[in-house]
Amino acid sequence: MSCNDDEVDCAEVLDRVYVFFDRELDDRTLTYDEIKAHLDDCEPCLSTYDIERVIRETLARACGCDHAPDELRLKIRARIQEVRVQMTRTP
Repeated sequence: MSCNDDEVDCAEVLDRVYVFFDRELDDRTLTYDEIKAHLDDCEPCLSTYDIERVIRETLARACGCDHAPDELRLKIRARIQEVRVQMTRTP
């Protein structure tokens, strides 16, 4: 996936969208402002971001204010990364 932004890679933006949502970016690669600017300018990334945002909002309403334990969050993030790797390898 690509867009007109030669400075920011779409795959990197989408890989970091979950920590972007949670405002947990470590700024080692992309800053919050860089990701936000990319999402504002890149329609494919924005569509994916919007789908993820709606899912998160729906889950938040359904789950109330309960927070997942840190261990569960780490397992979920690891599994998401595994699936992403599998998806990029599958033609």
